[in-house]
Amino acid sequence: MSEKNIREHVAGFVVKKALDYLDENPDQAFKDLLGWADKFDKGDLYIKQRNAFREVLNKPDSNWYQLIRSIFSDIDPDVRKVLFENFIVNSALFGSKKQIKSREKYQCNIPWAILLDPTTACNLKCTGCWAAEYGHQLNLSLETMDDIIRQGKALGT
Repeated sequence: MSEKNIREHVAGFVVKKALDYLDENPDQAFKDLLGWADKFDKGDLYIKQRNAFREVLNKPDSNWYQLIRSIFSDIDPDVRKVLFENFIVNSALFGSKKQIKSREKYQCNIPWAILLDPTTACNLKCTGCWAAEYGHQLNLSLETMDDIIRQGKALGT
């Protein structure tokens, strides 16, 4: 197993343990985990995000706090774990470093997420949707979607 794979495996394990801890007592665990993150984020890469999260935690009556709490009461635990693994491990821990390197290498912005419309076949004409502007005949093949996702992952998206 390569060093990269070991780091990713350890990070995945740590996030899974953190999620187990969050499931026990989310209110206390959020605060504790932010303290741990402060210790491990040596370059303060995510200081703004942690401070914003702390601000939300200090306002339990706010809509943002209620949204965070609903993640633990309204979402299936397995779905929640995949969501956190993708956003924390894949995106924040590993993706952001790849993004920074890719930005420098290619001298362009690298998005943190991919918004992919596999088809324009929908005809619901929802307010704000752009699909109707392109007709109803455009479809991405599975191969094209797979290629887009592979390229994004390689760049840190």
